[in-house]
Amino acid sequence: MTRERGALGNHAPVFVRHAWIAPLVFFSIFLLYPLLVLIRTAISADTLTALVNSGPWSIALLSTGQSLASVGLSLIIGIPIAGVLARYQFKGRALVLALMTVPFVLPTVVVALAFKSILGELLAPGLILVILAHAYINVAVVVRIVGAQWSALDPRHINVAQTLGANPFRVFRTLTLPNLKASILSSACIVFVFSFTSLGVVVILGDGSSTRTLEQSILRQTSVLLDFPGALASALIQLVIVTGALILAAKMRGATITLTHTHRTKVRGMRRSAWVYSIVILSALIVLTPLAGLVIGSFTSTQGMNFSSWVGVINAQDRFAGLGSPRAAVALTISLALITALIASAIGGLAAIAVMGRRTFIAAIALIPLGLSAATIGLGTLLAFGRPPIDLRSSGFLIPIAHALVAIPLVVAVASPALRTADSRRFFVASSLGASPARAWWTAYGTLLRTVMIAAGGLAGAVSLGEFGAASFLARADSPTVPVQIAKLLARPGDQAYTTAAVLSTILVVMTLALMLFIDRFSAQGRITVS
Repeated sequence: MTRERGALGNHAPVFVRHAWIAPLVFFSIFLLYPLLVLIRTAISADTLTALVNSGPWSIALLSTGQSLASVGLSLIIGIPIAGVLARYQFKGRALVLALMTVPFVLPTVVVALAFKSILGELLAPGLILVILAHAYINVAVVVRIVGAQWSALDPRHINVAQTLGANPFRVFRTLTLPNLKASILSSACIVFVFSFTSLGVVVILGDGSSTRTLEQSILRQTSVLLDFPGALASALIQLVIVTGALILAAKMRGATITLTHTHRTKVRGMRRSAWVYSIVILSALIVLTPLAGLVIGSFTSTQGMNFSSWVGVINAQDRFAGLGSPRAAVALTISLALITALIASAIGGLAAIAVMGRRTFIAAIALIPLGLSAATIGLGTLLAFGRPPIDLRSSGFLIPIAHALVAIPLVVAVASPALRTADSRRFFVASSLGASPARAWWTAYGTLLRTVMIAAGGLAGAVSLGEFGAASFLARADSPTVPVQIAKLLARPGDQAYTTAAVLSTILVVMTLALMLFIDRFSAQGRITVS
């Protein structure tokens, strides 16, 4: 479906032509204004001094090295899995693909605690644990992006090469790999961005010296050192590096050639079956082992296996001074996720409609949070609306607004392509039969838009459940969200704090997976892609 057909031109109803107004107002108030306040507060000669100082650049270099190592491990693990899932059709393939997506949608603090539960006694906090956790989270990116291109390659070329005597390694090196180069580089850039801006994993698994990131530095400079010029300098450096990586990823995705059909063969032969099912079993073990360790940890204490920590959470016992009730944190996190879903789906949906109406500048504004750290968004929101004359901290809306800003780019990315695939001829048929422009538009796009917005709202809710950076600034000390409370519990000594954190992490896993199942259901109904 071409862009011209999807836009409808002057035939579009009034509300479609003016759909850009609400997103522009929202972004102007809650994104652009806080960023201006942040820059006005922090910009000074000290900011320029911090920019030329070696401190943030050394952290950026350190984070770059860690991110590149995470990219390398993600590719080593993800490419074989992508190949098996892309090339072969076997029973349980869809389940394995869904299973590989689970780590990516889990809150980062949950993944960090899961790795601490299974490897904490073997490995000290530091670079190795951080790289392993980042690879665990981001393998899904490699599997999805590389696998999509791999499944579209024509297998006849490979069959001809094998007939002429080429061994599997030579076929992969000379035929498959060159065709996958763009998708591999694209996925590598995205994994780099996620690893470079990591916060929850680094806070819990890092050692404070070899694993520092600019995101962590921004949080420390603002909440501990009150060094706003230094934080702005770190944010600017991060913005430049992240934007460069995202631009490179976009160019690589543009260079990827996607065919119209996927080609998968049935698994035949002992050697091929052994290879395929070995990769499948290994994939399942990679995903499930940390989660199993997390669940077991939630039932483990000095007295052995018991339910005491679960009972404490269920009974809303405040065992830790200053952290509030764990059950209250769960209730708060769920309510914030629901509000975030409503805001993000409404604003993101209107932005997608505006893009369909050729107001592409709205999409450009909506993508700004991708280049910013969640910590930067949280700090800007706090400075703009967390103190007089505009103090909204007591209203409870600052966190879902910040979470919505983080989630809206994903909503737009899901909704815009889906709306472009709708057949605009239904609009003109309904109009020719006497329907008003608004009713004709809803006839053509309404059902798909409703499905997309429900799925996108669920995706935004999943983002809110696990978001840590912005909530670290905006959550009150006595009313933390679950991710913030988990991080604070892990900073306290004792088995009781650890098992309570494991319980809360297990609850987050269940809620996140339930949301993803919900999203998959509506995605299947509307034939849309949200991954």
